[in-house]
Amino acid sequence: MNVHYITFRASAHATESDDRVKTALSLFLFDNEINETKTEGHFGNPITLLQGQIKGKDCIRCIDLIKSGLSEQELERLRNECCERIDDECCLHIRFDKQAAFEGKVRLAKTADAITAKIKLKAYPAHYEKALEAANRLF
Repeated sequence: MNVHYITFRASAHATESDDRVKTALSLFLFDNEINETKTEGHFGNPITLLQGQIKGKDCIRCIDLIKSGLSEQELERLRNECCERIDDECCLHIRFDKQAAFEGKVRLAKTADAITAKIKLKAYPAHYEKALEAANRLF
């Protein structure tokens, strides 16, 4: 596996149920812990930031879930955009549809209201080209 760990983040706004967002996150985090941070939005509205991380076999399980859950068209889009989704720290960034995840489905996000995934790729030496090769092997 070409992954060190995967971090998932989502926010629950005042108009959303924290539990529903946790349910959406648990699609990817399985039984791993979800951490909560309470904060305020620009206009003082309450926001709960939810985050969790998986490692080891759960990463393999998650990548398999993503590959089997995405349509062929979305997988192709992901493959084509890999070069734009990798940062200087060898992390691959993917955004998933929060509502679809709540329903148990894996879909790429089309709006800002998303679950963000940060996949720390194993790349030796750690630079962009090696990270891109690792990402291409994943998908």
